[in-house]
Amino acid sequence: MVRTYSVKYKSKSKMLTDEQRIEETKKTILEETAAKSVEIKDDGQIVSIEAEEDDFPEVMNTVVNVFRKIDDKSEVSYKFALNRQ
Repeated sequence: MVRTYSVKYKSKSKMLTDEQRIEETKKTILEETAAKSVEIKDDGQIVSIEAEEDDFPEVMNTVVNVFRKIDDKSEVSYKFALNRQ
């Protein structure tokens, strides 16, 4: 199952604007969680996570912590409009 989340940053300077930071963030999420895949778009403002449905609470807890390390005031939230198919 794939779910897409919105990430809001307090500081625009903390956004993931270069490919290296995006790849490092993806790698961290994949190494620290049971996520099968991660896609990060729009300077890190849109994150799609593929994982088993039962694994999402644990995966997203870690994802929130990863983004808090990037910007301690960041907010990761589920947006229904991003998940329509």
